Amino acid sequence: MGLRSSNTRRSGASARPLTGGWLASMASISLLGTAIGVGLAAGSALIPGSMRSVSPELSALGSPSVAAGDEMGVATARRVSSAFEAASRAIAPSVVRIESFQRGGGGLLPSGQGSGVIIDEAGVIVTNAHVVRNSNALKVVLVDGRSFDGKIVGVDNETDIARVQIEADELVAAELRTDRPARVGEWVIAVGNPLGLGHSVTAGIVSGRGRSQGITSYDNFIQTDAAINPGNSGGPLVDLDGKVIGINTAVIDARRGGQGIGFAIPTRMVSDVVEQLAANGKVSRGYMGARLDEFTQEYADRIGYEGDSRVRIASVIEEGPAAKAGLQGRDILHRVDGQRVTSRQQLMALIARVAPGTRVPMSVIRGGKEENVTVRLVERPVAR
Repeated sequence: MGLRSSNTRRSGASARPLTGGWLASMASISLLGTAIGVGLAAGSALIPGSMRSVSPELSALGSPSVAAGDEMGVATARRVSSAFEAASRAIAPSVVRIESFQRGGGGLLPSGQGSGVIIDEAGVIVTNAHVVRNSNALKVVLVDGRSFDGKIVGVDNETDIARVQIEADELVAAELRTDRPARVGEWVIAVGNPLGLGHSVTAGIVSGRGRSQGITSYDNFIQTDAAINPGNSGGPLVDLDGKVIGINTAVIDARRGGQGIGFAIPTRMVSDVVEQLAANGKVSRGYMGARLDEFTQEYADRIGYEGDSRVRIASVIEEGPAAKAGLQGRDILHRVDGQRVTSRQQLMALIARVAPGTRVPMSVIRGGKEENVTVRLVERPVAR
C-alpha cells in the first residue's frame, strides 16, 4: 500500500510519528492536505441492484409484480437520495477550508491546504495536526465565503488531531456522534476541499473499524470507501443524520494498488483529545514503559494459553513503571484494570486513557501461571 504526503509540498522529516516526522518513508498512504483553489463537486449515492429500473422488455410484459417492484425500488432510491441531500445540507455550514502559511522570502508564503469542521459555535474547529503543524499563520474560509485568521490552540501528533480557534459570529457547529461507534456497512459522506474543489461531498459506506496503518501512535481508524483525496484532511466523515463520526485523515495511494480505501479518526478519540487541548494545550496519557509484541494463535496453542490476549511484553524500559512493578519480557498481558486485553492497539488505547499517577492492576500469564501486579503509570513522553 502507499501513503503520500498530505500537502503538495513534501517534508523531508523522519517518518516515525514518535520522533515527530510525518511518513516520509511510508510513501504508500496519502495524508489528505493539498495547496490549491476552490470549486464545487458533488458526490452520488450508492444504489443497490434491487433499486435499479427493470428492462423495457420486462415492463412490456405488464407483470403487476414487476411494476410494483419497480415503483418500490424507485421510491426507495428517492428516499436514499433525499437522506444524502439532507445530511449534506446539515453539515455544509460547519465545514471549512484551512490554508496554512510559513515565513519565507520576507513574508508569509502558502505552505498547504486542508479541511476542518466547526464543533462549537464559539469558533472551535477540529482538523488534522498535519494540516496546521509548523504553520506561522492560518486562514480559515467558511462555506459562505467569509474568511478569518485561525489560531492553533493545540496539536496532538500522537493522534494527528489539532484544535484551531477563530473569532466569528453566526457559526454553525456540527454534532459529533460519540454515543455509538461507526457501524460496518452504514452509509456515510465525506466532506471537504479535495484537490482545490471547494466543499465537495462524496458518498460510500463504512468498510471497517479499528484499522491500524502505522500512521500515528494510536491508530484506530474507521475505513471507508467514500472518495477522499488530497485536501480532504481534517474534514468530517458524516452519517445520514448529519452527525460527524470521524475526521478524514489518509487514503491508500492508488499508485500502489489502493483504490477506494480511506481512513478517518473516530469522533470518540477526537472529542477526548480536543477537550484536553483546550484545557492544557496538550494531551496527557498514561505510560507503562514497556515494548509490546503481538503473538499468533499458533504460539498461544504451543504454550497452552487459552485466553483472548495476543499481547506480550517484548522488553521493559529500565527504571520504568513496568520494570518497577516486576513485569518481564514474555509476560502475556491477560487483563488490565479489569478489562480483557485483545490487541496491542486496544491495550495502548486503554493505558493512554488512564491519568498519569494512577495505580493500575494487571493480570499477566508467566510460565503458564497467572500473576497479579500493580503498575503506577507515569505521563507518556510527548512525541515531537
